[in-house]
Amino acid sequence: MSVRRIQPQQRPRGPKGNTGIEWIGGMATLPSYVADEDAAASYRPEVLCWMGSDGMVLGSVMAKPNETVALACESLMHTIAQPMCGTPHRPTRVRVASEALAGALRSGCPDIEVVCAPTPELDEMFALMREHMAEGAATNPSYLWPGTTPQALASFFKAAAACFRATPWNVVPNDHSVLSVTIEQCKLHDAAMIVIGQLGESFGLLLFHDVDGLEAYTDSADAIARGQKAAIPPHFALTFERGADVDAALRKEISAHGWEVADASAYPWISVIEEDFVGRPPSASEITMFEAIARALVAVLADKKTLLQAWRGGEPVSRTLSVASHAGNVEVTLRAPHGALSAGPGQTQDILAALAGLECGEDEPPDHDAREALEAALLRQFVGSPEAKGLEAPHASRLVMELAAHYYGQTIATLRAPALREILFDIIPQKVSIDASEAGMMVQELRAFYTFLKRAFRLSQADACLRALGPGAAKRLEAALSDTSNFGMVKALFMSAAAAGFDMQSKEGVEAFMRSIEGQPLPDSIPLPGLRTPSPSTPKAKKPKKANKGKRKTTPKVRK
Repeated sequence: MSVRRIQPQQRPRGPKGNTGIEWIGGMATLPSYVADEDAAASYRPEVLCWMGSDGMVLGSVMAKPNETVALACESLMHTIAQPMCGTPHRPTRVRVASEALAGALRSGCPDIEVVCAPTPELDEMFALMREHMAEGAATNPSYLWPGTTPQALASFFKAAAACFRATPWNVVPNDHSVLSVTIEQCKLHDAAMIVIGQLGESFGLLLFHDVDGLEAYTDSADAIARGQKAAIPPHFALTFERGADVDAALRKEISAHGWEVADASAYPWISVIEEDFVGRPPSASEITMFEAIARALVAVLADKKTLLQAWRGGEPVSRTLSVASHAGNVEVTLRAPHGALSAGPGQTQDILAALAGLECGEDEPPDHDAREALEAALLRQFVGSPEAKGLEAPHASRLVMELAAHYYGQTIATLRAPALREILFDIIPQKVSIDASEAGMMVQELRAFYTFLKRAFRLSQADACLRALGPGAAKRLEAALSDTSNFGMVKALFMSAAAAGFDMQSKEGVEAFMRSIEGQPLPDSIPLPGLRTPSPSTPKAKKPKKANKGKRKTTPKVRK
């Protein structure tokens, strides 16, 4: 690896009067995997580096995870005796950011002062190292990672081809319809799996260790879609790629071994994503895991009607199958919906009754935590319903329920058509930052939601609410969202900032906008409190209720 000089940074000083030589030490995990000696596992090695005060790298050592600290003193002594740059010399002080590394150095090198403090110089160097390694990544990828065999991959390819032909994305309603997967041999217990591809692209399966991982993934994906940085949780993926998008070396390998591919859009690929969004090749047991899942899923998909009923609030489906794999028979249990996300017996109809029971009257809103839990359960049933087929995530339904609680102290079980009209045509245009082009999709989703509530729960006011969402509702909402005279002060600020190019969905964008207007007069388009006279024909929205024990959320914004 070429050595690049790093410009020294400001750093903590040692004891007063100490003008000795300082080195900087630190560890980093590399972004690529190597095979273990027995080829049965892979790992990401750690590197320990020593840097001089002038920014030059003086020495380094690479080791397996959790073994680097034990080598710290030996590596430091070797670097002192044989530095990569310059003549041998000894530091009087070493600065490291890791408490564990500092402890090892203090114990093994008592004559050297060890300071535990940030090491930005090394952080920059490690970032450059990762970039260098990414640029120099192998250009000839292979399915045959150490520990795998052509026979095992042939069996996996056959199972993956059968799974693709079964088109699970045409059976599973959407990516909110979650399956539970248990394979004791692979140490999976109630893992959460979703099927993707319902929109005709990105076909495959995503597998998470539990429901929390899936929900974290969904939150991260939403944040990334809004242009924000987010940490992707660990997960597995079996995706099907177009042959034109697959590396030529992989296509040649598949052809040479005669592995089965369903069609030109069905080249299978297994990804294992770790904590910091670094991928690695699957182990032999993980290939077996996906082979078994693919075969079991094909069997469960055969009973399409029962499976769909389970996601629509019917009896859960649970199947335990012994499927053949290249490693022998594997027992797989698939359950739909996932137990952690489905209502228990008798609870389906009780959700709306429980929501109705939360209403507290004019002076006290519904309990925030209880309401959100019930609404989340209700929306999970909605997204798995036939009414929600083809819709995106239920943002409009969630928004209406939040505003009903915030402004009226009511839930969807008690909200009447007049209040729904006020929320849709008065409060949202005044308070919520949303583009007018979203109006049609919002009304379409709300119609589907109330149709679902009428069918599944026999909501008494569903017909009246559907009339409020009838012909002309989308155009009326679009006009209200387009009329800047409807905007409240906060919304007007946000919309004007977005129009000026600021990313108001991120903290950085909001802060940049606030800095840009600091000390400047507000534009005339921003309505000031008390200066706008409401139109006599415009009904006034009710004032927000009193906060519920400090848990009241601010008025939400629609997620893009």
